[in-house]
Amino acid sequence: MLEPLINQYSDPLRSLDNIEDLVTVVSSHLENEDFLSVSEIFDHLRSPDRADLIDRLPSKHQLKLMNSLTPKTIGQIVGELKTSEAIQLSRHIEPQQLSLILDETRPDIAVDVLRGLSNEDRNETLSSMRDTFDLVPLLTYEDDDAGGLMTPEFMSLEEQMTVSDAIISIRNSLNEIDINEITYILVVDRNRVLKGGLNVSRLVTSSGHQLISEVMHPSLITVATDTDQEECARLMERYNLMTLPVTDEAGILVGVVKMEDMINIFQEEATEDMYKMVGVDEGEKILGPFWKSVRGRLPWLCVNLATAGLAALVITLFQSTLSQLITLAVFLPVIAGQGGIVGTQTLTLVVRSLALGEINKSEAKRLLIKELELGLVHGFILGAISGVVAYFWIGNEFLALVVGVAMLANLVIAGISGVILPFCLKAINVDPALASAVVVTTVTDIVGFIIYLGLATLTISLIIS
Repeated sequence: MLEPLINQYSDPLRSLDNIEDLVTVVSSHLENEDFLSVSEIFDHLRSPDRADLIDRLPSKHQLKLMNSLTPKTIGQIVGELKTSEAIQLSRHIEPQQLSLILDETRPDIAVDVLRGLSNEDRNETLSSMRDTFDLVPLLTYEDDDAGGLMTPEFMSLEEQMTVSDAIISIRNSLNEIDINEITYILVVDRNRVLKGGLNVSRLVTSSGHQLISEVMHPSLITVATDTDQEECARLMERYNLMTLPVTDEAGILVGVVKMEDMINIFQEEATEDMYKMVGVDEGEKILGPFWKSVRGRLPWLCVNLATAGLAALVITLFQSTLSQLITLAVFLPVIAGQGGIVGTQTLTLVVRSLALGEINKSEAKRLLIKELELGLVHGFILGAISGVVAYFWIGNEFLALVVGVAMLANLVIAGISGVILPFCLKAINVDPALASAVVVTTVTDIVGFIIYLGLATLTISLIIS
């Protein structure tokens, strides 16, 4: 059984479909403390598959697996995990063992893990590591700034080197830097001040006697250590950068932000915003621990229950109207549901655009006008459709008019609230994605009920005549 399952991992596409089967097999071996079979499986897996496998194992099996692997292997696995996953895994490892593992990872990854530990564990882990020269400065930067994202491991050349000397220098550095990491080379002066950069292709096609200063590109896009990660992402996307140099106040090159790390940031930011908008804990996994899912979702479900209660309270204010014509209740979910969808559509677009820096507060007025116009167009069309359906279904032209007007008004308000809410939250330094979908839905429900039942109350004598 084991050999066919392992052989499937020679094909990366097939391996993705069988990871759960492999988790079951490895869990069984770990339960029986058959570490030899586990080692045999790991020898056939690629690093991303190893990381995926270990992340899916129960905590008790993760600990057993940690004890059966070498620090170098675990270090490679940690490098493939998401930051939150790496931190969670590291919290179950003793500081002495963790120090050996982090010695085998890149400094930026090690720093991410260390930030997630308690002060006591962090200090104990740091004191046991071989080389913390690059780590300690990184710990002083904010996690979501360029300084916290960058890695101090990069290839640089001095501008007064000749091309021949530069190539020799690169060859001598291969023991310290992975050759696959050398795509774009930065150029500095004797004081480490950034002067320019050049591609490897430019270097190897230049004459050996030329100076690096003569063949480099002197104009580079750089960021300071305190530049926000979203701004770094925007620059790298706009200018198609694979690496983004980071300099201090004196212009000294201190690190680089790599596109591979930025992709993780894109994913984490998108996932975080998506989860926040619907009130799901960002650390929850679809097949993760049951009670963790309960703890993550229940608070927001309680909030939603409270907001739904407000909507129900609004309906009770119009009990006398509903008691005269119970048919009115038929269209309540239609009007509220349509408003909720429109509000969420607008909200999703605005939150995403704010996160990517595509819009700012100066454009709020123009966006508001656009959504108002969209609300009028959509409301008129959907209101007309709803009114026609109501007329042929119930046979009352006044009820059909109330349904149509209420639909129009609610869609206009839904679009406006989808714009105003995220801008207001951003103005008070609150994440616009923070369960804002719950608020928008509540607004559209309450306002939709008030408009619909209010109009029905005003025209009830005409409707029932």
